[in-house]
Amino acid sequence: MLDQKDLIGPHPKEPNIFSTWLACNDIAATATKLHRALTPLNPTNKALIEWLGRKIFDHHHSEYRIEKLKENFGKLGYEKYAEQNRKLPIADKTKKGNATEILLTEYIESSLGKPLVKVFKLKYNPNADQAMKGDDTLLIDIITNKKTKKIKIYLGEAKFRKIPSSDVVKTISKSLSKDKKPLSYSFIIDELGRDKSTKDLADLLDTFLIEEVKGMGDIIYTGLLLSNTDTFKIVEANLYSENPLFVLISIGIDDPEDLIKKAFEKAEYLFNNPDKL
Repeated sequence: MLDQKDLIGPHPKEPNIFSTWLACNDIAATATKLHRALTPLNPTNKALIEWLGRKIFDHHHSEYRIEKLKENFGKLGYEKYAEQNRKLPIADKTKKGNATEILLTEYIESSLGKPLVKVFKLKYNPNADQAMKGDDTLLIDIITNKKTKKIKIYLGEAKFRKIPSSDVVKTISKSLSKDKKPLSYSFIIDELGRDKSTKDLADLLDTFLIEEVKGMGDIIYTGLLLSNTDTFKIVEANLYSENPLFVLISIGIDDPEDLIKKAFEKAEYLFNNPDKL
C-alpha cells in the first residue's frame, strides 16, 4: 500500500517556509484514507505573510505585465492603470480560493524538492473576480531514465473554509476520484508552445496520452483543505476514498482568513509599489 511519502514526498525541510510554519503528521494509511495533517508550529508572522504575498503576486502577474507595470505605473497613475490591468481579485471568495490553490502548488513542489512543469493559470484569467475553469492545480514531473522519458502528473483540488465540514471533505474526495482526468493538460501545452524557449517542452508533453499515463498509475491526486484548528478531526472523521493515489492535505490554523487578508494586502502593496519588485 502506498503512503503519503510515496505519493507526494516527505514534508519539506528547513529552510523551506512550510517546515518552519507547519508540523506534519502523516496519519497511518488505510485502503480508503491517506491524510497528511499540517498544524502550526508558529503563529502567522511577518515572514509568512511576506512569502505568501509575493507568491500571490507572482501567480497573478506575467513577466510581461510586471515589466509594463514598472514602465507605466508612474506615468498612468494607480487608478487608471489598476482599472485596466488588475489581476488581483477584489472578491473575498476568489481571494480565498486563489490563495489556497497557490498554497497547494507551492507545497507539492516543496515536498517533492524540485520545480515541476506548470503554468500560473491565474495570469490568464480575463475576469480576476471569478474563479478560472479547469483544474485547481496541475503539475507535471518529467522523469528521464537513460534513453526514455515519462511524466508524472499531480492533479489537485484546493478548498478554503472558515469552518470545516464533512461536506467539503466529501466534495474534495469525490472530485479526485479514480475517474478524474486533468482538464488543463492541453492548456499547459498550448501556453508552453507559445514561447520559443519552451516549445520543445510543449512538443514533448504533447506526445504523452493521458490515458496511458493514467494506466501506469502516474497521475497523483492531491487535495488541500485550509481551515481552522478543527480541520484535523473533521477530515479524520469524514475522509473516504477508493482512489489509492489520492492524498488529502489538511492545514488547520487559528485564523486562516486573517492570513489570506494580510497576504493579499502584501500583494497589493507590490502592485502599488513596482519599485519593490
